[in-house]
This record gives sequence, structure tokens and C-alpha cells, in this order.
Amino acid sequence: MTTTLRTTATRRTALLSTIAAGGVTAALVLLPAASSEAVPPGGAVSRSNGASVTLSTTSVKRGGRIKVTGRNWKAQGSRTGNGKVVTIKLDDRDILAQIPIRNKRFSGYVTIPRPVAKGRHTLRFLASKPATSIKSKSFKVR
Repeated sequence: MTTTLRTTATRRTALLSTIAAGGVTAALVLLPAASSEAVPPGGAVSRSNGASVTLSTTSVKRGGRIKVTGRNWKAQGSRTGNGKVVTIKLDDRDILAQIPIRNKRFSGYVTIPRPVAKGRHTLRFLASKPATSIKSKSFKVR
């Protein structure tokens, strides 16, 4: 896929060690990729629960930053982190950032990776308890 950054950083590995009589044996086990690329069956569903998001710009260079702000986020958790956190994905695929929610608000910067294809993209903002999912207006990567 050329529209999003595909990285092996989301891959996890685990090292299992067993002690055998007279020595140590190790085995490398590859675990499934993190669910950052997971999209529910039928596609992502928007559930704002009264929350809103804004982006600081409608156009950004590859490697550039977009300031994101959110209001009225009642969420008490995150699908991928601990505590009151909003998780931000590019094009419903790759996780770009996690920003703390304080007093039902968040504000921070999201860096658009350099390998992202030029063209139109969106950000997805996710939190849980209650499940909250908002897709941003599209923006142009140049």
C-alpha cells in the first residue's frame, strides 16, 4: 500500500527460554502484528458521543506536523493505552500519536511520516469507555 507508512515497528517478538539438562535452549517466536492496522468488519464506525475534533490546517508537507484539538471527550480509557488517552490513526491504519485527555479536552501535534504518499488523507481519533471514534475532514499531504 502506497498511501500509508508500513513499518515493521509494529511487529513484536518474544524470546522464550527453556532450561534443558546441561544447557539453555532459546527459541525466537514471532507474535502477530499489533492491531494498529485493524479495521472492524464492515469498516470503521464513527461514534462521536458529543465529542469533536479540529485540525490546524488542510495541507501539510510530508514530515510536517498538524495541531489537533478535541473537545467534550468523555472517554475514560484508550483502546491501546492506559488512562484517558485519544489514539490517532492515519487513514484508519497506522497509529501516529496518543494524546492525554484532560477535563474532556486534548491538544497536541501529529507528525505526518515522510514516506506517506502525496494526496488526500484523514485522521481517525479513538478512545473508549464510552467507545468514541471520529474521522477528521480530509487534508492534503504535499
